[in-house]
Amino acid sequence: MHSMKVQRRIHGATFYTVLVLAIVILDFPIYWMIKCSLTDTTNILTRNVSLLIKDFDFSAYVQVWKGTGFASQLKFKTYLANSFIVVLTSSLISIVLATLAGYSLARFHYKRKETIAQGILYVYMFPQMILTTPLLVLVIKLGLYNKLWSLIIVYCSFSLPYSIWMMRSYFQALPGELEEAAMVDGCNRLQAVIKIMLPLALPGIVATICYTFVLGWSNVIYPLSFITDESKKLVSIGFLSLISGDETPWNGVMAAANMSAVPVILVFFFLQRFLVGGLAAGGVKS
Repeated sequence: MHSMKVQRRIHGATFYTVLVLAIVILDFPIYWMIKCSLTDTTNILTRNVSLLIKDFDFSAYVQVWKGTGFASQLKFKTYLANSFIVVLTSSLISIVLATLAGYSLARFHYKRKETIAQGILYVYMFPQMILTTPLLVLVIKLGLYNKLWSLIIVYCSFSLPYSIWMMRSYFQALPGELEEAAMVDGCNRLQAVIKIMLPLALPGIVATICYTFVLGWSNVIYPLSFITDESKKLVSIGFLSLISGDETPWNGVMAAANMSAVPVILVFFFLQRFLVGGLAAGGVKS
């Protein structure tokens, strides 16, 4: 009995040690970004680097936000607004189409349904780098080059396939008896979907929105390829203009990177309560 307790303690100590090490390793880059953003550039490039934050200098954040000092050519607020326009619009379009397509693939029966579903997933497997050139040609022919609408359309092209699969899987997990009962009570198919299925599918919808938002917000390849106008750049690439060889203000780069990550953190913070599944549990009487 004593040996079993000792063994459990050893296993527990090992588990928590590995867990702490994993947390430190995974979170250290974030800590280092915050540390560098609060440190003067000369102290960042010195050989005697300290792991601790000695000085809390927020001047880099102020200059990036106001567009002064080393960030005088930076339009961070404009980049932020452009990112919200592109990402929110593409996420809205994607979730509407993904909800309709996912419900169709989950509930209706028609020929080659599984082939269509697999084809949608295969489209998602194509690397963005391979698709950049043909999409660029298409955008130029449509006259959308250097316009935010080009990014909205392109963002939908890579977020929609996986979003459809996410919504399809969620609708398949919901009991079909609920909408059948609603149609027995007088609802048509559309009313049953709107009144019964969509509220139950809210966690899946929110999870899909979070996925498309993060995917679009962090994308770099397409904004670099389709946008050249400074006033139309997105936040994911806007602050790259600060990087210029030995004169790069690394505290400003890190400050801009940290500020650009805040919207993603807020999205998860406010929407995390919707990510809990199981709203349909107990909805059908046994």
